[in-house]
Amino acid sequence: MKYICGIYGYQITQEIQFDNFQILPLTDNHQEAKELARDESSYNLTAVLVGESITDDFLFKLQAVLSFIEHLDVLITSPVESTNESPFSQFNQKIITRRRNSGGGAVIGEDTFFGSSRKFFIQKAMNKLQDKSFCEKTKFNILFFKCVEAFRNSDFLDVQYFLLFSGLETFVRAKTGVQIIHGDKDTEVSPLVSKFLSINYGFNIKIDFPNDLKRAFSSYAHVRNALFHNSELKVDKNINGIIVEFKLTDYFSNFRQLIALVILKIVEFDDAHINWNSWIDFQPFK
Repeated sequence: MKYICGIYGYQITQEIQFDNFQILPLTDNHQEAKELARDESSYNLTAVLVGESITDDFLFKLQAVLSFIEHLDVLITSPVESTNESPFSQFNQKIITRRRNSGGGAVIGEDTFFGSSRKFFIQKAMNKLQDKSFCEKTKFNILFFKCVEAFRNSDFLDVQYFLLFSGLETFVRAKTGVQIIHGDKDTEVSPLVSKFLSINYGFNIKIDFPNDLKRAFSSYAHVRNALFHNSELKVDKNINGIIVEFKLTDYFSNFRQLIALVILKIVEFDDAHINWNSWIDFQPFK
């Protein structure tokens, strides 16, 4: 017995097969697929998922993975038995609920131009999320779902920022085994995270970087601390004798893109098209 689910809001023009599942596209026309998937006013049917056994836990994770790829909320329906009809005829063509929150644009290239990149990521991300031992040891699932929830269910930049920051810090502390010790500089978040991202994933990021504050993790920590401790969206800091204003709106987009890139590194995804410096120059692909 085959079961199918409707997928709404995910851009796809090529069939994907992974494990014992298939994702079938509604259309192979790139422009049509893009217009349907990137419509922020409604959820349009863009694909169907086919499998012999589809659990709620699997759907929960897959829905988050597809949403992460688009950085735009994607919906997947509960499974129904497949009939002899076209699978697309078994679902409504559109779901209108609330406006979809955009997370700034897709983080993996469209399959029309980047072949199997999205299939490659789906498989790797699902493998990590379904690995209970890995998630328990690293808290990767916490980082991943906080990243997705940051754009999926909140319009408030301060809430989104705190979700992203806390997710990253949780992951790094789990991986390094370093917990906060009051008054110990080596356990503070800026040296810990900047060193970890630099050594393990090759990011050009420092603890402090007066000549390029976007590359200094302390800049993002200043913004987090202002939000968390004072509920302020900006804070002034003395940087080498000069008072510098750190505003949430100035650092949010860089930090959001950095988190997405870190997740790609964690699942060991590299299709040779990702620009790993895009958290600075905002050119996602090469």
